[in-house]
Amino acid sequence: MRAANLQVCCGQIQIEVEVFRTEDVDGSKTGIKWVSGPRPKVLHILSCAWWFCSFFCPDSDSLKLHSKPHTYAMPTWKTSSIAESESGFLRKTSEVRNERWGMKALVSKIKKKKKYDLDDFLVIGIDFGTTYSGAAWATVDDFERDEINLITSWPNHGREEGKAPTELFYEDGKVMWGYDIPSDADPVRWFKLLLLREEDMAEELRQSEFILRGRKMIRETGKSAIDLIADYLRALWQHTLDTIHKARSKSVIAALTFQVVITVPAIWKDYARQGMEEAARRAGILQDRPAGPTVLSFAPEPEAAALATLCERERDIESGDVYVICDAGGGTVDLITYRVGDLDPIEIHEAVIGTGGLCGGIFIDEAFEAICRDRLGRQWNKLSQTGIKHILKEQWEYGIKAKFKPKNTGEEFPVAIPAEAFQGSDLNDHSRKPFITNGRIHFSSSDIQKAFTPIFADIEGLLNEQIAKSRSKSLPVKNIILVGGLGSSPYLYEHLSERYERDGIDIIQSTGIRPRTAICRGAIVKGFLDGPSAAMTGTPVLSVVSTIARQSLGVAYSPLFDESRHLEKDRDWDGDEGVWRASNQMMWYLRKGDDVFKAEPVRHEFYRTYADKTEFTDSLTETILQCDDDKPPSRRNSSVKELCKIRINRRHVSFNSLEDYTGKNGQHLKKWVYDIEMVPSGASNEFAVIYQGKRLGSEKADIEFQ
Repeated sequence: MRAANLQVCCGQIQIEVEVFRTEDVDGSKTGIKWVSGPRPKVLHILSCAWWFCSFFCPDSDSLKLHSKPHTYAMPTWKTSSIAESESGFLRKTSEVRNERWGMKALVSKIKKKKKYDLDDFLVIGIDFGTTYSGAAWATVDDFERDEINLITSWPNHGREEGKAPTELFYEDGKVMWGYDIPSDADPVRWFKLLLLREEDMAEELRQSEFILRGRKMIRETGKSAIDLIADYLRALWQHTLDTIHKARSKSVIAALTFQVVITVPAIWKDYARQGMEEAARRAGILQDRPAGPTVLSFAPEPEAAALATLCERERDIESGDVYVICDAGGGTVDLITYRVGDLDPIEIHEAVIGTGGLCGGIFIDEAFEAICRDRLGRQWNKLSQTGIKHILKEQWEYGIKAKFKPKNTGEEFPVAIPAEAFQGSDLNDHSRKPFITNGRIHFSSSDIQKAFTPIFADIEGLLNEQIAKSRSKSLPVKNIILVGGLGSSPYLYEHLSERYERDGIDIIQSTGIRPRTAICRGAIVKGFLDGPSAAMTGTPVLSVVSTIARQSLGVAYSPLFDESRHLEKDRDWDGDEGVWRASNQMMWYLRKGDDVFKAEPVRHEFYRTYADKTEFTDSLTETILQCDDDKPPSRRNSSVKELCKIRINRRHVSFNSLEDYTGKNGQHLKKWVYDIEMVPSGASNEFAVIYQGKRLGSEKADIEFQ
């Protein structure tokens, strides 16, 4: 046992404690034992003793106060969120070091289940965002050491950043991207969202200036949304490979199998995900490599964020915990609520269907620009694009906005205006606030706060909706986890902490660039969990096992006619079998709002009859239908749309091998029996055709999204 006495003075209060460390079979324990002075109060020693204990026992996992008859745990942040446990310890579970399901623990569990060598495996995660994109990579050794390698160095950018702008600029046949675009250029932006059809966009998004401008630029460049995404991914992919090669050498990387995980919005429909897959293919991500084919998969962005944050070593989770993931990015804010189920293996369930809105950081930027424009008046119009970007990027986005927290100290936030704005006018203007002195606008804290207020109100509204829906299911929210660029804002953390403290909800915000890179890091976790899983037996060690259906999916079929259930106009005579059938009826694989378990595919059997060989063609097309209504109809109507077509190649099937079947009128027929299976996979729903108990490969069952 190691020990030392420490005298602590807090104002006029003097206390003496013994700091000790013991070693036993359960490991090391560090704590503080009361010696003299007033009874222990957590607040009395927070600022004085904690630093000493951390220094005295720097590798301790926890620190507890011991005094009779009460025992306390010492939190590292605000005490208002601390509650006494049954054991007598005051704990904040998110401070307990996560040894059971951190990166090292996950790798250990994966290795126990693997059937091939994980050491030959490299995962690359790509967060292709609306306004900013990032990438990360890790070998199994990196992952085990909790070292996910983030791309932080970008072409033509001297500052380390977790992401690069999702922007393109074309000039004289040359493609420029990210920070490499000239400051006076007008780049193509927001092209990620142009993968969506207009009918699948919310009204505010469909009519937004960014979407309208993006469509205009598509017309001007003559490129499709897939073309633009492919151009950007090609540049990002090449830069990522160059970075990896510098770190580990080309020869080492050439021997590794790639698992690439690209994150996509949870609300995206299958055709948009298929568009991303085609863009990745055109970008060269799937090109042949010496170590073998590259495996490409997709992960929902909120799922990636959840995996990243819940796997952090300082995070502890318990069965029944409910978390709202708030992905506050540059353009959009997307929310989803998860509930923790079993812990061994760890199972996460989507508790409330996700929502989102156009209230990202770019709208705060626009509000600040409007404030500057209003103060400068006509002088603003004298600024060049370079001058405006200097204000909005260098001084605002990388300076004031990133660090701002409102204070009541009279603090000022000066913004230097380029000299070009003051041509022929005075550098000083004290006629009204905020004052302009020596070419600088001196904003007050309240001035800056006005840029944030309306956007924070929108975010709060989205959160309230998630919390209310969760409570309606008797699932009280424990934490709101902030990720994304805006999610790293200290002001957003402070604002939401103050707002939800009375509801007993803690706001969780990681430090540094971790919120901004959470989705990238989560893509890596997803890659290690899913990459080897195809060769595993048993269940994954950590997974989102269920989601909530955002639409109904099914097929049209013709059951036997029942006058008590079917409309007379749907009555149709089946001459082969000599029966009346009801046409245009719907067989729903899942209904909107259903809990969809990824490990539980839904399969339905169908059959078709043929009188002779000429009717049995080499191909067959089945149509998968979708409906966005809360209650899908029992028969096909105008609310039911086509999702995709499955084209089945039957050239390998002999007509004579089909099952013999006798119709109701005694006619000899052949019967083609097959199953259509829906396999939920997180980012999308996959469909497969089963014939004679075997799943048809892609060369025999091609899926084409409409």
